[in-house]
Amino acid sequence: MPPKFFQLSAMTHSARLDRLKDITNRVPQLSIGTLTGDMMHQANDIRILEQGDVHLLHLDVMDGTVWPKISVGSGFLAGLKTSLLKDVHLLTSHTEKHIADFAAAGADIITIQIEQTTDTATSLQDIRIAGCLSSAGIYPTTPIDELLPHLDLCDVVFLLSIGPDTGKETFFDTVADRITQLRELKPDLVIAIDGAVKKDNVGDLAKLNPDLIVTGSAVFDGGDVPANILLMRERIETANS
Repeated sequence: MPPKFFQLSAMTHSARLDRLKDITNRVPQLSIGTLTGDMMHQANDIRILEQGDVHLLHLDVMDGTVWPKISVGSGFLAGLKTSLLKDVHLLTSHTEKHIADFAAAGADIITIQIEQTTDTATSLQDIRIAGCLSSAGIYPTTPIDELLPHLDLCDVVFLLSIGPDTGKETFFDTVADRITQLRELKPDLVIAIDGAVKKDNVGDLAKLNPDLIVTGSAVFDGGDVPANILLMRERIETANS
C-alpha cells in the first residue's frame, strides 16, 4: 500500500494530465508565479490570474542552498484556494525529500531538478504515485543525455534558460535545440520554458514550440498586472497565428 500522503490527491494523475493536455492543445500557455507580486495579498494576485484566462499557477520553492533565495514551503501551497493548476518547481537540494509534502499540499505538477535529485527515476515514479504530474527540470549547462533516460517517466520537462551559476547569461539557443530533440523523441511530452521570460521576448519564445512558458516578475513589475498578462497572451497568440 502506498504511503498515506499518496492518498491525499484530489485528482488522479490521468485527470490532471488530461486537463493539462486540453489547456495546451492550441497555443503555449503561461504558468505565472505570484511570489513576485504582493506577498500580503496573494489571493488578489491569484484572482487576477484567474480573471486573465491563465490556467497555471507557478510556485518556485527555494531553500537557499542551490539558488540564493528562500521562498515558501508546502504550508503556503496548502493555503492557496484556487482552481488553477498548481505547478510546483522544487529548486532545492535533495528535492526527493519534499515530494510528499507538496503532493499532500495539493500540487498538480511537481518538477524536480535532476541536478539536485539523488534518484531521478524513483522520484519521478513517486510523483506519479502521488497522483501528480511528474516533471524533470534541467539546467541549460547540464548535458541533455542526463535527462533522456528518464523521458518515459516524465509527463512534463522544464527546460531552463538560466541556471544557478550562469548569472544573467541566458541560453535560449540551447533551449530551442532541446525542444526540437525532445519533440522528436516524445511527441506527447509537455515542454516548458523557464527563466528570463519577459514581455519583449515571450513572442519569440512561443515560436520555439513549447507548451508552457513560465514567468513572474514580467507580470508583477509594478505596472498594470492584467494589462501585462493580456499583452503577453496576445504576443503568444500572434506568434502562433
